[in-house]
Amino acid sequence: MRGRVRVFAALPMALCIPGLFAGNGIFVPGSLRDLGGWSRTVQYSAQDRPSIGAVLVANQKLADPNFAQSVILIVQFDKDGGTVGLIINRQTEIPVSRIFPKVKQATKDPVYLGGPLEVTSGQALLRLPEKTTQATHVAGDIYVTGSKDLIEKSVASQADPSKFRLYLGYAGWAPGQLEAEIRLGAWSFVSGGPDLIFDREPDSLWSRLIHREIASDYGPKEVLSALSAPCHSRFELALRKSGCEIRQFRQ
Repeated sequence: MRGRVRVFAALPMALCIPGLFAGNGIFVPGSLRDLGGWSRTVQYSAQDRPSIGAVLVANQKLADPNFAQSVILIVQFDKDGGTVGLIINRQTEIPVSRIFPKVKQATKDPVYLGGPLEVTSGQALLRLPEKTTQATHVAGDIYVTGSKDLIEKSVASQADPSKFRLYLGYAGWAPGQLEAEIRLGAWSFVSGGPDLIFDREPDSLWSRLIHREIASDYGPKEVLSALSAPCHSRFELALRKSGCEIRQFRQ
């Protein structure tokens, strides 16, 4: 990771998800454990391997509350350094205006929970007409940024939710960890561009993708109904305890 602009001290993650970290500080999801007897070995092709811009969909049997019913955009991948992603389908009840109270133009658009790691760190996905040194290219015209200046500029300009979304926290995997989970069937890949990443109804995105995937594989009679909403209240609680303030921006 490159240097971070620290606004103030980070919230201890023990308040959010105690006991879910490996000794190296990398979050270890319960994906393999929670798949139970359903897990299976999956052969995947080169195009289905993790890469920046790829979209992951959690298997319907994945019960880990950190990732259950999640859709994740990979924003950083290094076979030796690990993987970073943003959960793109978990809106919170926290408005952007609460995160940026001093920006008068800030809207009531929801902030997103990007993952269980560092939930008081902020970054954004945005669509830009050209490259900028303040953001990292993800796919097409989509960029990820932890630049406080660029994020505040986007907030002040009242950028449309189809072009800008703010995320708190992120998901992370140690080198080789995500690949192992994919082989066991915890995740599948879907193709998708801006319309998927900036989906207008993110709360139902996972169920729509799962239904499409199952219908494609097994036919309409095998389609399963959507499960209950993802359990991520613990993270929102941690955010509220912190005063809904971004304590650092990830760059």
